[in-house]
Amino acid sequence: MKKVLIGVIFALILAGSALSDQADPEFGYSALSNLDQLWLFSGKVRTAMFSSADPSGGNLDMKNFHGKFRGENILAQIDGPGCVYRIWSALPSGRIKVYLDGSKKAEINCDFREYLEGKCEGLPGDFSVGRTANYLPIPFAKSIIITAPGFIFPAYYQVSYQTYDSSVPVASFRKSEARSDPGLKPASELWKDFALPDKDASALKKVSEQAGLESGKETAALALTGPGIIRKLSFKDAFNPKNPLQDLRLKIFWDGNSEPAVDAPLSAFFINQPDLKNKWPDGSLKNIFISAGSDGYQCYFPMPFAKSAAISILNQGRPISLKIDAWYEKRDSLPANAMRFRSRYRSQEYPAGATRENTIPINTPINPETNYVVLDQKGQGNYLGCAIFVNSVGTLWWGEGDEMTYIDGASKPQIQGTGTEDEFNWSWGFNPNMNPVSGTLPAPPECKETIIAQIFPKLINPKCQKTQGDNIAYRFRPSDYVPFNRSIKVSYEILGAAWPSPNETTKPGQPKADDSKNKHRENLPILGNLSQFRGDDYASVAYWYQLP
Repeated sequence: MKKVLIGVIFALILAGSALSDQADPEFGYSALSNLDQLWLFSGKVRTAMFSSADPSGGNLDMKNFHGKFRGENILAQIDGPGCVYRIWSALPSGRIKVYLDGSKKAEINCDFREYLEGKCEGLPGDFSVGRTANYLPIPFAKSIIITAPGFIFPAYYQVSYQTYDSSVPVASFRKSEARSDPGLKPASELWKDFALPDKDASALKKVSEQAGLESGKETAALALTGPGIIRKLSFKDAFNPKNPLQDLRLKIFWDGNSEPAVDAPLSAFFINQPDLKNKWPDGSLKNIFISAGSDGYQCYFPMPFAKSAAISILNQGRPISLKIDAWYEKRDSLPANAMRFRSRYRSQEYPAGATRENTIPINTPINPETNYVVLDQKGQGNYLGCAIFVNSVGTLWWGEGDEMTYIDGASKPQIQGTGTEDEFNWSWGFNPNMNPVSGTLPAPPECKETIIAQIFPKLINPKCQKTQGDNIAYRFRPSDYVPFNRSIKVSYEILGAAWPSPNETTKPGQPKADDSKNKHRENLPILGNLSQFRGDDYASVAYWYQLP
C-alpha cells in the first residue's frame, strides 16, 4: 500500500513540475504540495502577518486586537484575493470564527483550542502542528475577517497570510468542500510523511561521488550539467555515516558563477549545530526539506540550474572520505522566472553583562538596530525560512525577542512576531518538538534548577547562572513563503529574561541592597524584567530563492 501511495504522490509531483511554469501562484492545498512554486517568481504575491505584537514597541504582546466585528474581537481583517495559511496562539480560549467575502455568517465557527489541534468537526485536521498552530489554508476571493469571541488573557496570537494580484482567480474556502477537495490528499500525504518521497530511479538521474577531502583544502566534489533540477542531495562519511561532519563547509555554485549561492557549515545547513540529531523526538531530524540521522544528511529543496551545478567542500578538520549522491531531473530549458536556491550562514557573539543597571521592564521599546540579522538581501526572490542556533547563558529563558521581517525597504516590519518561540510554532519557552515545517530542540545545561526559582530569584542556584545550553529551532514556509521585489531583512530582537544574581534582586532604579540592614530587597519577577546583555551567542542559516 505504501508503494502505491508513494507512486501516486510521485505522479502528482511530476504533474506539478510539468505545470510549474505557470505565471499564477498556487494557493490553498496546492500551495502545500507543489513545492516547485517556490522557485518561480510571479511578482503577484505579498506575505504579511497580523499578530498581538505590542503596538507601542514594547513586549506586552497580548490582547492587542484589531477592532471589532459584530461585537467580536478581530484577529485579522484582510482584503482579497488571498489565503490565510497559519493561525497560532500560545494559550487559546473561547472560539474562533472566520467570515468570508462580506458574509455575516461564519464559515468556520469552532472552539479555538480544538481548531489549533485540528479537531474541528467537518474540517480536515491534517495541518495542525500540535497545540499551538494550524496550517489549514483558508482562501478568500474578496475578504476575510477572523474573530475570537471569548479569547481571554493572555491572548497571544498570529495570523500569517498571502494576498495576490486581482488577476489571480481565487475561489473562497467552503467548509462543505474542505474534505472533498482533490488537492487535500497530496497535501496531507506530504505533511504526514514529513519529507518528499524518494522518487522513482527511472524518473531521475542519479550521480554519486566519493570525494577524498584533504585537511585545510577546498575540493570540487560534484558537478552536473544543465538545464535541470536537483531533487535530492545526500551527504555522509563513507566509512562512518553517524559522523556529524562539523568540520566541513558546503558551497554550491550555479551556472558557472564564481560566488557560491550556498555557503554554510554543512552540519548547520542540515540543522545540526551542535550535533544533536539523536535528541529529536524520534531520534533523528525529519521535516519537509531536511533529514539528519544515523545515515547522514539529506535535503529535498528543489534546486534548478540552467547551465551547471557544482558542489565543493572545504575541509577544516582531519582528512575524510565523503559520499555525495545527487538525484536530478533533466530539462530542455528553464523558464525566464526560474530562481536559484540560496543559503547563507551567519553568527554573532554577544558579550556577557546582565546587571541590575541594564535590566529593563517588559514594556520598554527595543531599538530594531540591535536585532540579530538572519538575512539582509537585495534582489527579487522568495524567502523560505531559517534555522537558528543559540548558545544561551544560564537556565533562564533567552527568547523573548520578536521576529521582525522588513520587505522592500519598509520602515516598519510587515511581519512582527510575539516572541522567538512563537515564530517557531511553540510557546512558553522551548520543548523538544518536531513537525513538517518547524521544530524546537533545547539541550539545557546539566544544572539543577527549580521552577519556583523562575519566580523567586532568591532561590536560584548560583552555579546554574554560569552554565550554557544549546538551542536549535527551524521554520520553513512552503505555503507562506515571503516574496520580495527589491530587498528583504529578517531579524530577531536580542532579548531574554534576566535578574542580576541570586544576591542582587533589587529592581532597576532602586538603590543597591544593603545586606547588613536587609533594606530595599524585592524579588525581580521573570515576566517583568528583561535584558539585551545576557551574553547569549547566536548563529543561523537562511534559505531562500532569488532571480539570477
